[in-house]
Parts: sequence; C-alpha cells; structure tokens
Amino acid sequence: MVNATVEKFPHAVRVVRSADYRAIYDAGGKIYSSNFVLFSRRNALGRSRLGITVSRKVGGAVVRNRVKRLFREIFRRSSSQIPSPFDMVVNAKAGCAKAGYDGLRAEFLVAMRKLGDRKGR
Repeated sequence: MVNATVEKFPHAVRVVRSADYRAIYDAGGKIYSSNFVLFSRRNALGRSRLGITVSRKVGGAVVRNRVKRLFREIFRRSSSQIPSPFDMVVNAKAGCAKAGYDGLRAEFLVAMRKLGDRKGR
C-alpha cells in the first residue's frame, strides 16, 4: 500500500481500567444528550481518553459493536475539538443505534462545547 493513512484508536487514548471508569463516574461531571450520557473528568496525561459502555438495551452484539465503532470514530476525528485533556466515558442510550454517524457526531460536538464551558471540572 502506498500512502496508506494510519487511522487507529491506540491503547493510550482508551479508558480501560475499572478503577478509571469508577473515578470518572464518581468525581466527574455529566452531560446529558438524547442518545448518550457523557461522563468526564480532567486528567494530567496531556491527552484525552475515551471509554464506551453500551448495554444490551441498545441491541444485540452486532448493534452494540457498531455503536462502539461509531463513537470511537467520532472521538478520533473530533479529538482536536476537545477543550483540554479529559477522561470521558460515553454511556449509550437505548435509541442510540437508530441515530446515524452525523447525528451522533453533532451531539458529541455539542457535548464537547459544553465541556469546554465548564470551569474546574
């Protein structure tokens, strides 16, 4: 492959540890959207990280994995619009599977603007 663009979601930008999820839920802020709830907390890592939770209420395994892929892609392509280094967890709501990429991305960007407006969190 010539000029292949590497578009990955590396381990360094993922929230993976249970303790990290718990800290974000307990000490972070919440931003409600029609298709998801965004939990966020500042970090000192110099980069933002994303965790995603999708329950079975959203759909079967195929649907849940598609929703996760959508949010990873939205995060990856919108990382320049995240105001400062944050740890974030996206909890998908039941109707999230019916929303397309453009709708979810627009909601995510609105949440990012709200996140930037907050002081101290």
